[in-house]
Amino acid sequence: MLTLDQTLKLAKGNLKIYHDLRVEADREITEKLTFCVPDMHLLEKGLTDDFFQGKQENEDRFLALLDFLLALKKKEGDRMEIVQLGDMMDLWQAKWNANGIVAAYPSIVGLMEKIRTVYVVGNHDIDLWRWYHAQGETFGRTWRHNVTVGGKIRAMVEHGFQADFFNNQGSWTGLLGKEVTKIVGMMEYIYPDIDEQLSAVWDGIVRVFSKYNVFTPKNDPGGFNAHEYLKYYLDLLQRYNAGVAYDQFGPGDVDLSLAVIGHTHQARLVQMPRDGRPYYLMDCGSWVSGGHELGIIAGKDMALCTWG
Repeated sequence: MLTLDQTLKLAKGNLKIYHDLRVEADREITEKLTFCVPDMHLLEKGLTDDFFQGKQENEDRFLALLDFLLALKKKEGDRMEIVQLGDMMDLWQAKWNANGIVAAYPSIVGLMEKIRTVYVVGNHDIDLWRWYHAQGETFGRTWRHNVTVGGKIRAMVEHGFQADFFNNQGSWTGLLGKEVTKIVGMMEYIYPDIDEQLSAVWDGIVRVFSKYNVFTPKNDPGGFNAHEYLKYYLDLLQRYNAGVAYDQFGPGDVDLSLAVIGHTHQARLVQMPRDGRPYYLMDCGSWVSGGHELGIIAGKDMALCTWG
């Protein structure tokens, strides 16, 4: 497995550490060089396509990343993996279905298949997974990807909507986020920047709710923050390590230290100690509205990077 420094060197200046967000964990997190590609929200290259934004250089930059990953994959083989963290396509705002998006981005879709991408389900592309799941298939998507070391799970990789009250697709509250997104998407045809304007307004509302503790005063006295997922994932990692989980994993199967997510479009890498050991949350940013972040994990080393 290549080290993080070796990977950065091979990228010849195209991969850069984002805001010094690099951490060495207290134990091995992965046995493979792992790239985590966050939300892309591909559409049909129209006015509402926040990946393309009417700029060919946005697509070209991502294609250059895929070319690099393909060349690296040919050398590293099974010692390397690429995980797309969900919301690769934005089916909430698509004109028709996934076929139109594939037609708009044939090179991206083809290269991502060539590098054997692991696809995690996001809230904006979950309908594709649900349709194929009803046919007895998963279309190559998984709800969560587990990263193992020595047969034990060290990192869980999922989209992140699971911690979001208004976008949790396992709850009725997730319908609220979906319908609001559709309405905003239609309004973007009239005013393309309205999504960014409303996002700023929503952040202001959230700060007020957080201050006055409106949503969850009993369950979380610290208040509610729509993008504060650290506590959620710290609790989840600890529950799995204690064997208190609703699936097939027992304490002998897990030694979790890291949660990797997308969804928020806010890149950060957080270390937080609990009960005498450190835990980590890697939020990998996005490839929308000019973003070009990704997460990289190599053994104990992990970092948030930008490409190009």
